Amino acid sequence: MNDKLFDIVLMCIPILGAIITGFIIPYIKAKISVTRMAEIMEWTDKAVRAAEVIFDTPQCGSEKREYVIQFIDRMFNSKKQVITKDQIRILLEAVLKQMKQS
Repeated sequence: MNDKLFDIVLMCIPILGAIITGFIIPYIKAKISVTRMAEIMEWTDKAVRAAEVIFDTPQCGSEKREYVIQFIDRMFNSKKQVITKDQIRILLEAVLKQMKQS
């Protein structure tokens, strides 16, 4: 009886490994990514507001934009690339649109 139970447990281990690898780990990574993206959005909003204060002269939108992109790039990509500059530009535009609506 014990041998059969042991064989059943041994057969279940690869199945559990496949379930963990296929479903649980991607779910955890997705949750971490959502949290990381929320943090990046928050810092992008803060960087946009800081750029509004730092560059208060008219017609300096490109300088503001470049300041925010460089700030976010340095902050999140200092050790390894987490977000591309194109993604930062998209977030920047989303924050600007949100600021104009409110």
